[in-house]
Amino acid sequence: MGNLWIGPPGSLYEIDQAAKSFERAADLGVAEFKALSGQVTITRNATPVRRIKLSWDLLPPEDARVLDRLARRVDGAGPLVLIDPAAGNVLSAAQAAGKGPTGSAGITQWFKVSVNGTLAETTPGVFAFTAADATSNLGWRCNQWTNGGLANFPAPPGLRVSFRAPTAFAALGTCAVGLDFKRADGSVISSVSAAGPFVAGTTPAGTVYLTPTAKPGTAGTYALAGACLTYGGDTAADNVPGDGLPTMSITGYSDTPGRPLPHRTVGIDLVEVTSATG
Repeated sequence: MGNLWIGPPGSLYEIDQAAKSFERAADLGVAEFKALSGQVTITRNATPVRRIKLSWDLLPPEDARVLDRLARRVDGAGPLVLIDPAAGNVLSAAQAAGKGPTGSAGITQWFKVSVNGTLAETTPGVFAFTAADATSNLGWRCNQWTNGGLANFPAPPGLRVSFRAPTAFAALGTCAVGLDFKRADGSVISSVSAAGPFVAGTTPAGTVYLTPTAKPGTAGTYALAGACLTYGGDTAADNVPGDGLPTMSITGYSDTPGRPLPHRTVGIDLVEVTSATG
């Protein structure tokens, strides 16, 4: 497990001190209605929202200052990346399962790296990649972070990351995978690749985003379930549920001078958002 990183893309800051408390629940939005007969019905959010609460005792002043600036939006009001050290797979839950919204909204979770090959919805909300030949190559998008339409995965320099291809790709002896490390404009700094379903590497200087890729290496149609992208170690594995890498905003903040000074006791509350302006 790695450390927690927080900040906007391109300015992620690492906090290596373990939090005293760390709650990472999903707000299900469940409401119960009980009829006079005693029967119960419920309503709930169609898409549960992630809420995270963190607190630290005797945090070093340099770390506390970063959290203070983020909470008070000193450097801007945009959404924040939170790289959660407890997340086993930063692909979204649907993406990791090879699923998504029906139609183009689901298909855009992936893109063709090569000119050949086809992405298709095999049944409503379930997607597959058809490789035309051994060179057909597929990339994964992070649609939560559109970054000017590029939809790459935010990542800081010096982070260890690993990727495992979908289960159907991994079953082939011809499978190959890669990680492209990118600048803010989406241009590639460098890449790592490997034969087989697993690849790992450390993001180089200048990294703002990354993109995982995979080749089946054999013509055919393959399901996209089982892919895994892990931050903080070489632990990407088959069929790890996706936690996502949601856009977050700080909604609560506490800052208490500690003893001895200048250490501080800091707490922050974050919620998954679609917008963090205003």
